[in-house]
Amino acid sequence: MENINIYPSLEDVRCRIISAIVNLYRYDRELIEINANERSITHKLAEHLQREFPHWHVDCEYNRLGRDIKKLNLNFDNIQADDLEAKTIFPDIIVHHRCTRDNLLVIEVKKADIETNTYDEEKLLAFGQDENYRYRFGLFLRLGSNGCKEVQFYIEGKNNREEGKLLHQLIQENLEVLGYGR
Repeated sequence: MENINIYPSLEDVRCRIISAIVNLYRYDRELIEINANERSITHKLAEHLQREFPHWHVDCEYNRLGRDIKKLNLNFDNIQADDLEAKTIFPDIIVHHRCTRDNLLVIEVKKADIETNTYDEEKLLAFGQDENYRYRFGLFLRLGSNGCKEVQFYIEGKNNREEGKLLHQLIQENLEVLGYGR
């Protein structure tokens, strides 16, 4: 049985996400501006998230469910564990307690110049709904050199468009203080 008391509120999670993204742009903007590899960007975002969630583990491309390999029933063609196109079932970033079912936040990130696909949305929906994972929250970010271009937010495996719009607006307002989006 999961301990519901360990999970921060939606408002708390929202504030921590905003802070981590703003710090990514404040301290690591060069990665986005020079069009560095997505994994370099997600690694730095994970570091900022770790500071925001000190009592949680923040991992990139974590491939375990306990001691087993992470699996989802998705209909992607030709997915391989070492896929360089980032179409694996391993999420870009997760906030969780390792070796437990305490899964708080799953994140997928794309750079603004990468074309849209449905893999990330399908993964976020599945990680929120699959009984083995049940992430409380999911987040899709499309990052550009002048701020977040797209934000989608998922609550318990469902796309919450209103929360996504609000989060996008709050991120952009906070980034404007740093000179982005003007």
